[in-house]
Amino acid sequence: MRLFNHHFQDINAFLSRKHKEGKVNVFHHQGKVDWPVSEDRNLVLGQDTAVELGNPRDASTACLLWLNDPVLIAHRRVSVVGPDLPQLKGKRASFAKIVVVGGEDFTEDNCYQRYREMEQVRYDIHLQGYMMRGVSQYQREWSRISREAIDKGFSFQVLGGALIDKMSALKFVRSVEVIFVTSSREDVLQIKPVADNAMKIIGAMNKMASELSLDCDTCEYSEVCDDVAELRSMRQAFKAKEALAHG
Repeated sequence: MRLFNHHFQDINAFLSRKHKEGKVNVFHHQGKVDWPVSEDRNLVLGQDTAVELGNPRDASTACLLWLNDPVLIAHRRVSVVGPDLPQLKGKRASFAKIVVVGGEDFTEDNCYQRYREMEQVRYDIHLQGYMMRGVSQYQREWSRISREAIDKGFSFQVLGGALIDKMSALKFVRSVEVIFVTSSREDVLQIKPVADNAMKIIGAMNKMASELSLDCDTCEYSEVCDDVAELRSMRQAFKAKEALAHG
């Protein structure tokens, strides 16, 4: 399946432009992240906050993409477009986070279930001093990092590495790459249409999986399905399952 190959190309084109502008730092995650995990839900109060990312008054976007060709992805690479967290101390910043996963044998039958597993992992990050509120249906993330965490060296290398470790633990995942953007509101808004379009595809998948009857004539995602060959195949697979279930 090639649901998000075009989106991945758009992200790489964005990164290429920002590299030419000197805005990108690249890290290669090695080993496991050595950062304490909070057993309870992390809470970072306003007075304890060193950095705030994706505040509702700022631009914010986040998405998960997956490819059926893991070699296309630079495994364990963390790209930071703009200032890293220590340089943002005492500030708010617009924020984008893109997680790209490479797997094998994504099919019409398993794609949705694998997406659900990856989506759960994406928000299962409980590093001490890091609080994140994700609103996946709007492709937004709002997070805070505490002063203590920043003083101890918390950075996007730590956060990206934790995401890579979590995703890599899934049995069907072969490569993971993470991109963070903090350079400007304008840069975040440049990449937002990629996340918005990906969300339309995921929204169509969600609807196909959750509804007993697939009435394509009245569905708000019918145009998306018509444009994406893989979604048309998934729609047929879901319809076939529905037909079998009802004899």
